[in-house]
Amino acid sequence: MEQPELLRQTKMVNLADIYPLLQEILSTGGSFSLTVTGTSMYPFILGGRDQVTLSPLPKKLKKNDLPLYRRVDGAFVLHRIVKVGKDGSYTMCGDHQWQLEKGIHEEQMIALATAFVRKGRRFTDRNLIYRVYRTLWTWLLRFRRTLFGIDEWLRLRLSRFKKQK
Repeated sequence: MEQPELLRQTKMVNLADIYPLLQEILSTGGSFSLTVTGTSMYPFILGGRDQVTLSPLPKKLKKNDLPLYRRVDGAFVLHRIVKVGKDGSYTMCGDHQWQLEKGIHEEQMIALATAFVRKGRRFTDRNLIYRVYRTLWTWLLRFRRTLFGIDEWLRLRLSRFKKQK
């Protein structure tokens, strides 16, 4: 018997519009997968290409975790915890950023990214390659601005070299 062809349709939606559904799924212990937007988590996660699975928050978040949280202005953000303060607040930073966002509180946290589909390959937060990456990348935070500058300089030189050929 011939199998019917499955069509997969995607639709861009604002996370604020589906937030009640997300809360309901997480409150019952379920997980929620979505394709991310933006570039703040590059090089690990690229917006429009990669997906994350959001799971309920653990009792305690720790350094290197990647939670989804909501800023005071209502924006939803998926950034890495780079420091947990003694007062319980979090300092966050996207992997493609060097400026810190301090003073994020527990009540702003929504979910924890526990799995990722990057370039078609699935990683979990327990994957050794991912754990090494997130630890190393957090450690390199103080050098990121310089690293990004070198990367930009090399890309510019390479593009000029290619134009000359």
